[in-house]
Amino acid sequence: VEFLYCDLASMKSIRQFVQQFRARNCPLHVLVNNAGVMLVPERKTEDGFEEHFGLNYLGHFLLTNLLLDTLKQSGTHSHNARIITVSSATHYVGKLHLNDLQSRCSYSPHGAYAQSKLALVLFTYRLQHLLTANGSHVTANVVDPGVVNTELYKHVFWVVKVVKWMTAWLFFK
Repeated sequence: VEFLYCDLASMKSIRQFVQQFRARNCPLHVLVNNAGVMLVPERKTEDGFEEHFGLNYLGHFLLTNLLLDTLKQSGTHSHNARIITVSSATHYVGKLHLNDLQSRCSYSPHGAYAQSKLALVLFTYRLQHLLTANGSHVTANVVDPGVVNTELYKHVFWVVKVVKWMTAWLFFK
């Protein structure tokens, strides 16, 4: 196992990571897009993107597209390479504000998070359509892991934190 650093909130870091990965000349059979933030206060990535959209969506979008050729070369007829993108059921309430992807007009942590998860779902559906149309040996799937007991909840209201603390053992994965 080797570790390569990649900050998905930084386009420069993503590009450096891909360059380092490609230099190793290794196949890539599975890419899991699972980094993310949830309900963070309004802030920007180093590239100036609203953090939910920049990290949750744009980071994964760039990483996936930069690694797509490697994935295509790694997949075979009998063993497809896979792209697994972790989203959330929150995408159902998300609205894609094409004229305000950065949530500049009215910022809501819930709205920004839901929009980023909806964008991931739409991206993955479109990517799978293109991969199928080109006869590629790569599949793209988007999944909802359900409610998982992680640090993603550190920005929720304190009452929610208390309820989570009391019930996580029973309801959370």
